[in-house]
Amino acid sequence: MNRQELFNLLDPVYPTYAIGEHKGECIESYIVLKFDGQLTSMNNSQCGWQFVHIFLYAPLGDITILDDMILEVKQALKNKLEDTGEITPEIIDSDKKAYMRRIKYRIPKEVV
Repeated sequence: MNRQELFNLLDPVYPTYAIGEHKGECIESYIVLKFDGQLTSMNNSQCGWQFVHIFLYAPLGDITILDDMILEVKQALKNKLEDTGEITPEIIDSDKKAYMRRIKYRIPKEVV
């Protein structure tokens, strides 16, 4: 799965942006995608994993929105990407005036 395909899956759920693309205060919930490094599989130098971080932002005021966001993102990506099970605790992003959590997924791919 490439970046565009991932955007196409998530953007109907919540507005989805590349890292650095969303500017200003969080006035509605949104997602930011960040592709991370690639890792080769054990005993296979040609195949491996591409890691993807999905940052969930929700306006300050009702932190339970993050719980709903996690469920909706997981449902949208079910059987599409491999969930690593890693979800960060919520933090407050003072600049964005938002709650934020991160979910980590991995995509099987040929390592280049």
